[in-house]
Amino acid sequence: MRKIWPLALLFLLGLAQAVGLGERIPDFALLDPAGKPITRDTMKKPAVIVFWASWCPVCRAEFPGLHKVAEETNVPFYLISREPKDTKEVVLTYMKAYPRFIPLLASAKDRPHEVAARFKVLGQPWTFVVDQEARVVAFFAGRAGREALLDALLLAGVELP
Repeated sequence: MRKIWPLALLFLLGLAQAVGLGERIPDFALLDPAGKPITRDTMKKPAVIVFWASWCPVCRAEFPGLHKVAEETNVPFYLISREPKDTKEVVLTYMKAYPRFIPLLASAKDRPHEVAARFKVLGQPWTFVVDQEARVVAFFAGRAGREALLDALLLAGVELP
């Protein structure tokens, strides 16, 4: 019990720190795999933004389910690595298994881990669901369950199949 208490406190502190419900997401300028700039204002919305890392076992376990939701709903899933050591090559190789995901890469203006810091995420995966105005309608620290994610997409204004 003693070892769990500091982790629980850190988790709750993280929730208090992260971009909150109803807030607009921070602005950013990253590149899609084709080199096209993606910002808060140019990204297709509603959308899902997932912060992850290539070494993260929880991310590895969660991605197949997230990818299935992306395929079924046709909602853009933007993935941003919060690991500074995840190079463009590492990210693109990892994402070959998930063609519906849109990995966002470093630009001249921003680095993915800097964007993660702006969102105030403390771990991975962290998943944000945003509406047409780029306002957070739901976020998940850790795994996002399928039904909860679908409910969040409804809140964002997505018409589910």
